[in-house]
Amino acid sequence: MHGRAPEGHRPSPAPDWKVGGFASWHLTDPAPVDCPVCGTAMPPLLTVDQWECGGASRSWSPIEDRDAENAPRVIDPVGVYLGRGLMRVHTCPADPFHPHRLSFQ
Repeated sequence: MHGRAPEGHRPSPAPDWKVGGFASWHLTDPAPVDCPVCGTAMPPLLTVDQWECGGASRSWSPIEDRDAENAPRVIDPVGVYLGRGLMRVHTCPADPFHPHRLSFQ
């Protein structure tokens, strides 16, 4: 499967920062992210969002942070600013020495 959902299945990607998982293509249609060396589909290794917990993703907030979910320390604890949207780092599962790719959404 290598980072792509089986035909007819649409996973519910977790919002915000995460390691692994499926890519959300909420602003554009899905675009293939394939290794430029071997052509293998490259799943996301890391997703960096503009917020850690915020916006429509309140249901994903950690239980211990729910009472303070509007506090800046909860919404943006690391202070990273990407502009708008998110950035994903993709790696080749066939060979970790192949070039990484970035995608922005």
